[in-house]
Amino acid sequence: MNQKSATGLIQQFRLDGKVSLVTGASRGIGLAMAEGLAGAGSELVIVGRKLETLTPIAERIAAETGRTVLPIQADVGNLTEIDALVAQTVETFGRIDVLVNNAGVNRRSPALDFTEVDWDFVTDINLKGAFFLAKACGNIMKEQKSGKVINTLSLTSAIGLPTSVAYTAAKGGLLQLTKLLAVEWAEHNIQVNGIAPGFIRTEMTAPAREDARNEWILNRTPAYRWGEPEDLAGLTIFFASNASDFVTGQMVFVDGGFMAGSDWRRRS
Repeated sequence: MNQKSATGLIQQFRLDGKVSLVTGASRGIGLAMAEGLAGAGSELVIVGRKLETLTPIAERIAAETGRTVLPIQADVGNLTEIDALVAQTVETFGRIDVLVNNAGVNRRSPALDFTEVDWDFVTDINLKGAFFLAKACGNIMKEQKSGKVINTLSLTSAIGLPTSVAYTAAKGGLLQLTKLLAVEWAEHNIQVNGIAPGFIRTEMTAPAREDARNEWILNRTPAYRWGEPEDLAGLTIFFASNASDFVTGQMVFVDGGFMAGSDWRRRS
C-alpha cells in the first residue's frame, strides 16, 4: 500500500466534524468510550444522572482534546428527558452522527425472587430507554442520510449468568434490537452495531473482584485478567467511523477470550 492510500485509510478512523452522544458517560466504560471518541476528533455530548459529576469531566476532556464537550443531565429511562437531551444536542451542534447507548443498571436476585419493581427499573433503562433514544437519534440521522448507533451489549446477550434475570433479558433484547434496526435503517446509511464487554474493572463489578467470583472469572478468561474500560475505546472508534460503513447488525465481544473457550482453565 502506498503512502497516499495508507494515509487515506487512517483518515477513515478520524471523527473530525462528527458529533457523538454517549449515555452513562460519567464513569467506567461509558467514560472511556467518550474519551476515545473525543480523542479521535469528535465533538461530544456526555449524558448522566448528575450534572455536578459530568461538568468537570466535560471540562477535562475538552482541555485534553480541544473538542467541544456538552454535559447533559438526563435519565434515559424517562422518555420526556430523552426528547429533551436530543433537542439540546441538535440545538447546540446542529446534528447527531454517533449514538453510544451505554447507560445501564443491574439489580441482582434469583429469578424466583425477582420483583416487578426491579424488573421495570432495569428494563426501562437498559432496553426501553435504549430503543427510544435510538429512535430519536435515528430520525435525525435519517434526515442527514448517515449515522452510527453503538449499543453496549453484554456477555448476557448470548449466555445466561445467574441472578441477573432482568439484565439478561434486556441485554438479549438489545442484541435483537441491534439487528432489527440495522436491517431497517440500512437504506438510510445508518449502521447499528453492538459491543459486548466481558468482565471489565468498573465500580459495578467491584463486588465480584472481592469474592470467589474473581478466581472463577480469571480462570475462565484466557487473557487471565480483568478488562479495563479503555479496552472498549478502540472498537467504539471503529464503529463510529467511516471505516465501518459496510459493517452493521454485528455484536463483537471484548472479553479477553471468555466466549471463545467452552471451559477454559488457566494452567500453572
